[in-house]
Amino acid sequence: MKYFWTFLILLALAGAAVLFWQAQAKPNQTAAKQESAQTADKKKADNELTPTEDIVSEEYSISTDDRQLYGVITAPRDYKNKNLPTIVIAHGFNNTLEQYELYSQLLAKQGYLVYRFDFYGGSHLSKSGGQDMLNMSVKTELTDLTQVMEKLGAEPFVDKGKISLFGASQGGVVASLYAAAHPDRVHKLLLIFPAFVLFDDVKETYRSLGSPALDQLPDSMTHHNATLGKIYLIDALDIDIQAEQAKITAPTLIIHGTDDSVVPYQYAVDASQTIPNAELVTVEGGEHRIDERFSLAAAPAIQEFLKE
Repeated sequence: MKYFWTFLILLALAGAAVLFWQAQAKPNQTAAKQESAQTADKKKADNELTPTEDIVSEEYSISTDDRQLYGVITAPRDYKNKNLPTIVIAHGFNNTLEQYELYSQLLAKQGYLVYRFDFYGGSHLSKSGGQDMLNMSVKTELTDLTQVMEKLGAEPFVDKGKISLFGASQGGVVASLYAAAHPDRVHKLLLIFPAFVLFDDVKETYRSLGSPALDQLPDSMTHHNATLGKIYLIDALDIDIQAEQAKITAPTLIIHGTDDSVVPYQYAVDASQTIPNAELVTVEGGEHRIDERFSLAAAPAIQEFLKE
């Protein structure tokens, strides 16, 4: 992701400016507060963003019956004593959590708890396993994300009512499917060039194989320059993505470039018109990467979207 750092720096600066303004606008607490009011203020403070340079990154893996999902929490150092708004990052196709390290650090410095993890089979470099990618599909990744959300939602340091999802490319599809299935669990949904095209791409690959009966599909095949198992096609063919988009109730921000050759811009337009509470930010000339052009449009939009 060329110029990715530029994007994150812009995001951090925008966030710092907003937080500074909010801090200046807040009235000082007086010593005359009654004990009940002080308790309420304490609880409110634990749920508010507090900028800090003192952050930590700690391994936080999630064990299931058949696998362990490797992940990392990045948050203010005292996060275990708080109840923080949380952002869960879902990475894209053949990607890993490592791509979002600096982004996580900058958001944590604004007061968020950020969790990123590797999907099982999501990449040849996945620390969660399945590096051959033969047992991965959008449905298996949806299962992974569901397990992550359930585990995090049970933690005392996570504000269960303010868990937002950040999904990039295929991760945007998975995040959308989760938001559709669990509308009460997603505070906000942020989608960076979500790969809604993948369902048409899968149909094209299926036709190129002669449209056989699903049980006659080859065990492995080449799709988007990667060797995948037949489960990838079978599961995608079973999803009506427009019907799923229509179920999403969380406020949704879609950021997409007009020159994206991997996921054509029209898919973002269509999604913004199908998702009931969606806003589309258009990056003129933007491609399927976060570069300087993309950053200039995306950074202020993300900051504004994440504000309460």
